[in-house]
Amino acid sequence: MKKILLILFVLLILFIIGLLIRTLTYPFTRVKKSAATPVQPAVNDSIVARFAGGIKIATISIGDSTLFNHVPFEELNSYIRHNFPLIYRSLETYTVNGHALVIRLKGSDNSLLPLLFLSHMDVVPPGSAAIKNNDSTLFQPRDQAIPPVSEIAEEWDYAPFSGAVAKGRIYGRGSLDMKGMLFSLLEATEQLVREQVQPKRDIYLAFGFDEEVGGVRGATKIADYFKEKGLKFEAVYDEGGLILEKGSVKGISSDVALIGCAEKGFLSLKIKVKGLGGTLRCRQQRVQLVKRQSSCSA
Repeated sequence: MKKILLILFVLLILFIIGLLIRTLTYPFTRVKKSAATPVQPAVNDSIVARFAGGIKIATISIGDSTLFNHVPFEELNSYIRHNFPLIYRSLETYTVNGHALVIRLKGSDNSLLPLLFLSHMDVVPPGSAAIKNNDSTLFQPRDQAIPPVSEIAEEWDYAPFSGAVAKGRIYGRGSLDMKGMLFSLLEATEQLVREQVQPKRDIYLAFGFDEEVGGVRGATKIADYFKEKGLKFEAVYDEGGLILEKGSVKGISSDVALIGCAEKGFLSLKIKVKGLGGTLRCRQQRVQLVKRQSSCSA
């Protein structure tokens, strides 16, 4: 037994040494800071309006499939079809399991693995917080932006599905998680089609409709669809991390874009607990507490 432990210990030491050597000799390269002026995209009222319109559709995902409301998702699919006609006119589009959407922008080189961009249509329930302003027609894209949020709000400034555009912001469930990315991908794809741009490799967009409750009916079915087609991808781009302002990360004196590598994971745990039942155990704890108090009093 001791001999086996010694061998394992030596192997561990060798592994650590190899890891250190690999780390010290790996040819890391410093990324040069670009001298180019950052792109400042102009505000496009039509793009903002399309996005705000998508937020107005209350695509709330519910874990219980018997309570799942399909109507808003059908409405959102129709809304996308109506507002991005070039995509549906020129590209391959597929509906998976009723509501999930897959779009393929064909590339020029079939030997290259495709890219996959993901987002999801669903949002979490809005909760029961009070609403300060119920105006669902507010559209003021030229407003001066107010300062960043510094604390958790107790009330909704605007209704969670108002899609209100004011104060330099777009208000509503899904504006960040995750309709912002969904509509960005659709706008970019529509623009590529309009300009007749063909990438070298295929580009796929895939939008599930129950990510907030596990993705079993959406993302899983999309994955099954890709598997049936024999598709493999060069890279998959999902939600990723956040873009944080200077000072948000201690020790870093610049803005930070967090890149999540293989951020999605899955863990199943089976826990067994041995012990007394709750009521009896509580009684015993109270008895022990009384004994300790008696001892202290003495």
